[in-house]
Amino acid sequence: MEFSMTSLLPKSFEWVARLKKYEGNPILRPNANSCAKDAVFNPAATVKDGKVHMLCRCIDFSREAATKNNWSVSTFGWATSEDGFNFTMSPEPVPEFNPGPDSPFQGGFEDPRLVKIGDEWLLTYTGVYREPSGRFNVMTPGLAALSKDLVHWEFLGEILPSRAIAVTPEKINGKYWAYYDNWCLRLAWSEDLRTWHLLDEPALTQRPGKVDECLCESVAAPLISDDGILLLYNGDAGERRAEELARTASPHYLPLHPKMFYSIGWALFDRNDPTRLIARCNEPVIVPDHLYEFYGVADFPCFASGLVEFKGKHILYYGCADMRISAAYAE
Repeated sequence: MEFSMTSLLPKSFEWVARLKKYEGNPILRPNANSCAKDAVFNPAATVKDGKVHMLCRCIDFSREAATKNNWSVSTFGWATSEDGFNFTMSPEPVPEFNPGPDSPFQGGFEDPRLVKIGDEWLLTYTGVYREPSGRFNVMTPGLAALSKDLVHWEFLGEILPSRAIAVTPEKINGKYWAYYDNWCLRLAWSEDLRTWHLLDEPALTQRPGKVDECLCESVAAPLISDDGILLLYNGDAGERRAEELARTASPHYLPLHPKMFYSIGWALFDRNDPTRLIARCNEPVIVPDHLYEFYGVADFPCFASGLVEFKGKHILYYGCADMRISAAYAE
């Protein structure tokens, strides 16, 4: 089925426009007796054994960072739920994602994404090098690991030169495709999930004057139907528009100089050509509009990295102000 460029969702993905925030948000907050003492946010999510499992980014600021560029040390911790909204979190970080003194990733690990491919899970995530200088993406390459049980991992190392890797759950024209990077969205393909080939042209670029003016970054594994390949993505309006948007969202609680304003939108690509953009939102589907989304470690980010289909609902999990986790859902 062919579409001209539009801002309308096709029928199989109309639920995205119906996403609403869960009434009990935020669903996870920092816990003084856990590895998420000061922050828990930006979770990957998947379904296993009738439960939702979130792999959450966690910060305890009492753990000293290696350099000033490593502003914190992030670890991963598991949280599980039987209904998709009420979660119990393990107090300890996952050992494999808790950097020791000999790890090159002294800034820890950030912003995981999970996708089930066949009988195993692919985890993509970011490692943060101990590096006193250099470009941001040099410090934060895209890593990957495979698991058949979410307990034991085969580590694939650095698979792409940048972060925010969202991989298709199935092959398209004999290849897996990854939308990655966090300025514009770039594409890479692989036949085996281990060796990746980069495309030169970006798949999705920033738009001046829009809420993705500064940045586009994938949310989770793309969804595939006969209508196309749907990719949810995070957009940052950038410092130039942040104050205007923040003032609209929070007229009585505006910080002096907001530097970011993250919201969540969508893009639709051709079912048979993951490089071909055929539709894109004019407006985001999730924006910061509650105090728990306004203020925290960073002000005004709604940043999603987990999406599941569970018990008749699509549930989107997103970080709030780099400090808490919330959910949005659609029947």
